[in-house]
Amino acid sequence: MTSRSAVIERARPAAELPLDHDGVDRASMGKLVRAFYAKVRNDERLGPIFAREITGDWEPHLEKMTDFWCSVILKSGDYHGRPVPAHLKLGDVTEADFDIWLALFRETASELFAPEIAAVFVERAERIAASLKLAMFFRLDPAAGRR
Repeated sequence: MTSRSAVIERARPAAELPLDHDGVDRASMGKLVRAFYAKVRNDERLGPIFAREITGDWEPHLEKMTDFWCSVILKSGDYHGRPVPAHLKLGDVTEADFDIWLALFRETASELFAPEIAAVFVERAERIAASLKLAMFFRLDPAAGRR
């Protein structure tokens, strides 16, 4: 007979390992973040949303996002923020905005990294976007629970 804990262990996805590859380090993460946010700031849809939220010096946000991507890709543990609450307060963001965000991110990652490395960044960005979209836009139909 299989124990419940053994079943749970088999069902649990394996932890992601840090991406250990030459040229993937905090410096390259900072370059990605800065190039990406330069595009975001120039985007006709996303630029105004970010401009309302980040006034003045962008450097603290860029450093926080560098910490975030170092934690996502390198498993550094540098990021200690709470992305869902930060995004929930953005009342004018739509699901379609995430498509713009992902397109700009894909483009930037592809410009800065070899295709196989860019693919890792993009796959993780897609999962992050899906999680944020669920947190921001998914609502159960209250009538569904009464059937």
